[in-house]
Amino acid sequence: MAQKIPLYIVGLAKDEPANELLMSKFGGALEKVQQVLPDIIEAKITVKSQNPEGSRTHYDVTAIVKTSKNQLVYTESDWDILKICDQLIKKLEREMPKHDDKRQRDSIRKREV
Repeated sequence: MAQKIPLYIVGLAKDEPANELLMSKFGGALEKVQQVLPDIIEAKITVKSQNPEGSRTHYDVTAIVKTSKNQLVYTESDWDILKICDQLIKKLEREMPKHDDKRQRDSIRKREV
């Protein structure tokens, strides 16, 4: 099939478990969307954490998917990074029906009667 899309995560430590989770879940969603959007160049997830030394950490996450024509930007913020990841994946997968309908259709005038 197509080559693997480069996915970069900025703002989390490499040994943090949330980093592995974001890579696997969002990477899988990118491969799924790549069937409809084959022109994806790269994806980048930026994580900003607020109050990391307290009992709870608030995350502001921005996902940018670069295609050859435009750039798709999704943002979420919440206390739970797992919930943020799922919401970003849902937003990305909503692009599939938008682009699937734009495929070439046969003209009505050119059909045989």
